[in-house]
Amino acid sequence: MKKAILIILIFSSCYFVYNITKNNSLFYLNIGDALAMGIDNNNIITEGYSIKLKNYLEETKQLKGYNSSFTNKDYRITDITNSIKYHKVITINKDEQTINELLKKADIITISLGMNELYYKLLTNTNNMYTYIDEILQDMEELLIEIKKYNNKKVIVLGYYNITNNNSDIFTYINYKLNKIVTNKNFIFINLNDILNKDDYNTNNNIFYPKKASYEKIFQIIVDKI
Repeated sequence: MKKAILIILIFSSCYFVYNITKNNSLFYLNIGDALAMGIDNNNIITEGYSIKLKNYLEETKQLKGYNSSFTNKDYRITDITNSIKYHKVITINKDEQTINELLKKADIITISLGMNELYYKLLTNTNNMYTYIDEILQDMEELLIEIKKYNNKKVIVLGYYNITNNNSDIFTYINYKLNKIVTNKNFIFINLNDILNKDDYNTNNNIFYPKKASYEKIFQIIVDKI
């Protein structure tokens, strides 16, 4: 009887310690452009996938910390790459930190970049489009190489979706190639073109962001991946 009670006590203690260490254990870093900020098709910042994920981690008592300082509507891929290479400093609660430090301590990283470059070319001049896309992909690979120097945990890279009435071959190409680059780094790729459809956005002066409600779809896929 005493032996049984002892086993139960040991099991209970292990379970208690497990839950203590499990809870509040994840630091989430959100990096990227307007999509990462949660800007919708009316050009308004809404509750995007990153805030939904942060709230989910809080509600499930898994969130240790969250940072989205390296998000900007106009960010290009090279902007983040240079921030890493040159150890760009930001101030968080009066403490100076670099993106490199944030990358090191992040347990989950979501990345949305390249949409600005892609749609700029699509909506202005499609000459030499595939050469241009290869340059975008080269920039993305360079960024992921830099990130991998600091983090080998759950890095989630979002692909690209098509708001135009054509160009399906272009989006098939860029997402296929990006998937290979991401998975070769042992990161996670999410093809937004497979998730979002015409009901998830409506063009407004060539604004290519999803509707507010459509961010829920992206969030759900990210949760499934983590």
